[in-house]
Amino acid sequence: MLERRPDIAEAERQLAAENARIGVAKASFFPALRLTGSGGYLSADVESLFNWESRVWSIGPSISLPIFAGGRNRANYQRAKARYEEAVARYRQRVLIAFAEVENSLAGIQLLSTQAAAQERANISAREARDLANESFSAGIVQYIDVIDADRAALQTQRANAQIAGQQLVAAVQLIKALGGSWAVPL
Repeated sequence: MLERRPDIAEAERQLAAENARIGVAKASFFPALRLTGSGGYLSADVESLFNWESRVWSIGPSISLPIFAGGRNRANYQRAKARYEEAVARYRQRVLIAFAEVENSLAGIQLLSTQAAAQERANISAREARDLANESFSAGIVQYIDVIDADRAALQTQRANAQIAGQQLVAAVQLIKALGGSWAVPL
């Protein structure tokens, strides 16, 4: 799933490009054979320029040998290998960062799940305390300020429940982002 992340895909493509550059640098050690050709018209005066006898053409091979490169080819090859190693390190770093982001998101989801369970227990207790305060007020045991305090505590626990639910949704979105977008298979 991490291969769908744009940063990892970019690093992978850069790695492939650097690998291809090693092949190009290695190929510069071998002779190059070229076959060239040309055609056209040639004349000393303008009146006979486009006559049939004025046409010319040439075809010929050429070969170049990298004998006197002065170490340039070897240096280019070493540079290509070094750039490839750098691309490998960059790819590994991006993969490790991706794993860390996924691990952090999963740990956050687990922690928020534990907090949500504890908060739900606190919410249930606060509602029971509110109901008990209402019954005690109806029986004339407590003052109305105690009912208001119990209602306020119940509302605070409900608000905390909503905040944790929002944090869980944010953590889920961060996990999806860390995994590279979505779980749908691209076409």
